[in-house]
Amino acid sequence: MDYSWPTRGAPEDGVVAIDAQGRIDYLNAAAAALFGYVPEALLGQLLEVLIPEPQAAVHARLRRAFAAGKAPLAIGRMRAVRGRRRDGSEIALHVMLKRDADTGRVFAFVHPLERPSRGGGGGRETGEDPLTGLPDRRALRRDLDAMLTGADPTQPQVCLLFAEIDPFAGNRAAVDPAHHDALMRACADRLERLETEAMQLYRSGEDGFVFLMVQETGAAMPGPQLARVMAALRAPFEIGGQPLHLEFGIGHACAPEHGAHAGELIANAALALAASKAAFNRPTGYDESLRSRVEHRHRLLRDLRAAVERREFELFYQPQVDLISGEIVALEALLRWHHPEWGLLLPGAFMEVLSASELSLAVGDWVLREACTQVAIWNRHRKTPLTVAVNVFPRQFDRDILPAAITRALAESGLPPRLLDIEITENIVIDPATHSTEVFEALTATGVALVLDDFGTGYASLTCLARHPVHKLKIDKSFVAGLDTGPGYRAILKSLQALAGTLGLGTVVEGVETAETAALMRDFGFAVGQGFFWNRPMAREDCARALGIVGQVVEAWA
Repeated sequence: MDYSWPTRGAPEDGVVAIDAQGRIDYLNAAAAALFGYVPEALLGQLLEVLIPEPQAAVHARLRRAFAAGKAPLAIGRMRAVRGRRRDGSEIALHVMLKRDADTGRVFAFVHPLERPSRGGGGGRETGEDPLTGLPDRRALRRDLDAMLTGADPTQPQVCLLFAEIDPFAGNRAAVDPAHHDALMRACADRLERLETEAMQLYRSGEDGFVFLMVQETGAAMPGPQLARVMAALRAPFEIGGQPLHLEFGIGHACAPEHGAHAGELIANAALALAASKAAFNRPTGYDESLRSRVEHRHRLLRDLRAAVERREFELFYQPQVDLISGEIVALEALLRWHHPEWGLLLPGAFMEVLSASELSLAVGDWVLREACTQVAIWNRHRKTPLTVAVNVFPRQFDRDILPAAITRALAESGLPPRLLDIEITENIVIDPATHSTEVFEALTATGVALVLDDFGTGYASLTCLARHPVHKLKIDKSFVAGLDTGPGYRAILKSLQALAGTLGLGTVVEGVETAETAALMRDFGFAVGQGFFWNRPMAREDCARALGIVGQVVEAWA
């Protein structure tokens, strides 16, 4: 069975016939009335007279390609388009094109897209996106179903290419969200120009587009088509007077290798799209490993929900040590998960999924309360009080969430604000959506110390220092690990400490694993170190013993 584009609708309203040169050589009275003409006024004119600008120019190009022997993809299927009436107004239409193989003429069957419903109210037939006029995801499913039903594997293969746009990534500070519709229309217009006899565009969701493609079996997927789509979306757009450079993910899948049925193929192409977005928008084709990774992620998220309910989390504590006296001066609170099947899990096994979930708000709030309460209890038994450092989840970093959570934790525990360090990673701070300046101002008002974590590893670290009231820098362990590779890392570490000293900031250097390294960091001027040389992260009881305090631990999830 040959793959062919399915037909939909009925040609009962208006009929326009176009000759091989694209000129109207016949139309019935219904079609003429639809556009506000008498039939004689349109005879001999190019069809573009009935198409609004700039779509008319696009149509003319496609028509010329058709005349050169390439059958447009729109032949034989219904589409939602905009028509231009005699008075210049536009009208939404359903159009289906049929070709007469003997004469080469093309017949366009047209009727208004908006029709009264049976109940007398207004209504719109399904299958078209009202914003762009493109066929929507329902139309995609119908067309794909028709093409795959009874398909012959010796015939060309059907492929899906999903593209999803992040409209305001990198543009949040300059773009009004009200421009979203204009941007989507501009994307649709640009992508529609890529349509060929084997490549049809659909809209999918708020920010997504899908190409349904036919190509020879065994051809590399999606090959040149992918390059054209990426080039179209990478070229800057101008919306509301602002130049926009878009970020977007692309995933693709082909039948029958990646799904013999429409639902399966769509689902697998969507999985590839999700993998593309997770891989910093690198175009991704479906393979079986994607499904196993997604299934694992779903299992992990389900288990994390249960972990919150069953209170399976625990805090471990890693000391931060004064490099001169060797005394423990602070503790970093580190999350661990007692999974009922997999045992004790380190953050690397679950943190990515947890951070992306709203569960992180509940877990982050618990971490703050647990850490503050525990260290406040231990401080009652010490002459010199300890500071506790707590890491922040991205979803917590909100002016209406994090300051309130800190204030509650301090009030409930009795820990003084000066003994709480809030560690914030650079990737949180540089996200324009977080409105980080406002959050920093609110956090500063709580009296806690703000620590820029993993300092030196990101391109915006110095910008963060210039813009935000940071109190400490936590030097990433990668610099210490690189000491044996050459003199460059020594120079970097010295310069980072000098920078902190000039700015009046405290420092904590991570990754100290030997006495020699500890001595070297002291010589460089660092005041506090953290690493396996002193202690690995410890459970509460072990940490209490290391502090010389026994039996003074708070009950988890109290």
